[in-house]
Amino acid sequence: MNGMRGFRARGLLLAGLVALWPTVALAQTATDAAPRPPLCEGAVTRLGPPPRPAPALDVWPASTFGVTGREDDALDDVLTRAAGAMGAESMGAAVLDADGLWSGRTGAEDSPLFWWASAGKLAVAVAVLQLVEEGAVALDDPVSRWVEEVPLGERITLGMLLDHTSGLYSSNEAASVRADPRFRTLDELVAVARDEGSLFCPGQGWRYSNTNYWLLGAVLEAVEGQPLDQILTRRIVNRARLSGVRFVTPDDALSDMQPLPPPDEARGEVVVHPAWVGAAGPMLATPEGAVSLLQAVLTGQLLPPERVRTMLDQPWPMFDQPMAYGRGLMIYEVPEPGRPLTWVGHSGGASGVKAAMVWSPVDQAYAAVVLTGPGSAEAAANALLRTRGRR
Repeated sequence: MNGMRGFRARGLLLAGLVALWPTVALAQTATDAAPRPPLCEGAVTRLGPPPRPAPALDVWPASTFGVTGREDDALDDVLTRAAGAMGAESMGAAVLDADGLWSGRTGAEDSPLFWWASAGKLAVAVAVLQLVEEGAVALDDPVSRWVEEVPLGERITLGMLLDHTSGLYSSNEAASVRADPRFRTLDELVAVARDEGSLFCPGQGWRYSNTNYWLLGAVLEAVEGQPLDQILTRRIVNRARLSGVRFVTPDDALSDMQPLPPPDEARGEVVVHPAWVGAAGPMLATPEGAVSLLQAVLTGQLLPPERVRTMLDQPWPMFDQPMAYGRGLMIYEVPEPGRPLTWVGHSGGASGVKAAMVWSPVDQAYAAVVLTGPGSAEAAANALLRTRGRR
């Protein structure tokens, strides 16, 4: 099947994935009941569905692929058509497999990096787990050891922050924050979470919350004595020898970033500036840089393979959808007709941007997709992976 016919055949799949997969958004709207300060004395009763089983060992990559560039007309065609079908303003993508690295972009300038929104949480999680490996911190350490006045901070552990089981309110969802979009200090964000009240007792349930990763960023800075961008550059970019990856600062001019479209007010979007988001979404990268980062994480370049596997030893179901969240890493059960697929990676989304970087063990390939405007990065990634498999 050639690339064009293959894309038409996948049209329904693309549409289906757009409907099935809500992106993990920095600006998600809360759908839970109104939060309230819980009573958390003594034993805590588990709420909601239990974690899913850890994935089988065969989801993990066995080798590292070279990043020699290659051309592929079929992948070029899929990228252009996917962006047009979704109405994306720009899209960048990369596929990495045994044949090397393919990349492309459409509607985007040649030089700028893209913002990867929550997908950047992966870098923060890896840096924290590196500290665990080094003995500087432990997953059971309470966050109150480093940050004061966190609600129930003496019971919330670093492990709970990593996997979103802390119960902390995601401060970006508060009406007061959405009505006044701007940079806020960690103290301000913690104050919002405290005023809104925790959603449940620490360890009692699962709820995606950017507050968790803002606090992890603060822990990294407290332990390392450096700003977050410098820590992540040293621990992630330099160790893995990545190119096309950098991390934002609070005063970042973002002059090298692909511009974001205005927020879609009809969809309830508000202005989000990447420099405001900090540790909840700190990464700017090319698609080539993002796919190389994921490969570096999963193949033991940044953490021992045994530690990497623990990132998904207790994945929590997300949004009643076919995906689950571990310690800074996501697992996806892809709704592919005819054959179930499992991916490992991380998605992200905010006003004007959607992103995903994934490893597909069935395909023995990595894919990274980022777009501005409407669309599904996961759907585009799946179309690219299906096409490369039909060469």
